[in-house]
Amino acid sequence: MKRLKYLFYVLILFLLLLNFYQNYIFYRIPYNPLAELSTDIPTKFYLNLNGPNGVTLSKSSYNLDDNALIFGYFEKLNLMPLKEKRHRDEIYKHDTESYYSCGFRFGDLKYSFVYITEVYLDDLTVLSIRSDIPKFKNGYYKIIDSKFDYEYINSILDSFQ
Repeated sequence: MKRLKYLFYVLILFLLLLNFYQNYIFYRIPYNPLAELSTDIPTKFYLNLNGPNGVTLSKSSYNLDDNALIFGYFEKLNLMPLKEKRHRDEIYKHDTESYYSCGFRFGDLKYSFVYITEVYLDDLTVLSIRSDIPKFKNGYYKIIDSKFDYEYINSILDSFQ
């Protein structure tokens, strides 16, 4: 009976520590989910500038060298995960309706897309990263030491078109 009581205490302590890690510590450690995909080179990349009233400017690339350069840029970004409840104003309130969205396709696999969206022009440091790849950490991320450099990506896309 005494062992069962101690086992129960250990289980409760474990659950409390797990909850503390998932809700507090995880959001304080810089983490880039794209770094886990570094073994693959994207076969397609697209960049959209979505404006108000549904106006969209679009560019894309099927050049593997360009795609590797662009993916390398995103892979090297220093990102911090954002908790939606705590950073609601930073994520959802914007002065402008124009935002960038882009995506990568890896091969011809069923689970092969990574989407980077909601990079608003008034705040180029917050972005949403989503994927259909199993066990991928979807969510909102903040660029810590810089901003989203759309001019660099545009220059790569323009240089080979």
